[in-house]
Amino acid sequence: MISGTLFKSLYKTDTVNKIDFESFNEFAQVLYKLADIPRKDKTSAYLMSPASYLSGTTRKNDNVTKWGGWCAVDVDDFAGDLKEFLQQKCGKYHFVCYSTASSTKETPKFRLVFPLTREVNREEIKHFWFSLNTELGEMGDIQTKDLSRMYYIPGKYANANNFIFTN
Repeated sequence: MISGTLFKSLYKTDTVNKIDFESFNEFAQVLYKLADIPRKDKTSAYLMSPASYLSGTTRKNDNVTKWGGWCAVDVDDFAGDLKEFLQQKCGKYHFVCYSTASSTKETPKFRLVFPLTREVNREEIKHFWFSLNTELGEMGDIQTKDLSRMYYIPGKYANANNFIFTN
């Protein structure tokens, strides 16, 4: 089971828009469909989070109850052959890799979305994220370690180097 929360913008904090999928493959199919939708820029896109929140609360770390069977790593500082790099760093893992709105051919910026074997309880999230980033050679943006982290959804962003693929 894959779950999480959708947000209409960076400034919206209500946690009523839930996402639920039977499998990671179903979730990945939706990510691929979203990647085909033309978008002016990231402000025209929703954001998603693996976090679930206490009922009736807003998006903040204190209200997170768990991560719903998936996680994402935000990679901003990368240079080189992307697929070769990812094969070396995390080729043994299943993931979806998609570009961000600020990705360029010279400097690809992307997200890695991983399925997990279970939900991650609130008390485990910080340790899990640190372990994950360590396992991946600290390629993830260290600023994205908060429990309620949101990620812009994939899209076909104007003036960006757009891509999506699965390992």
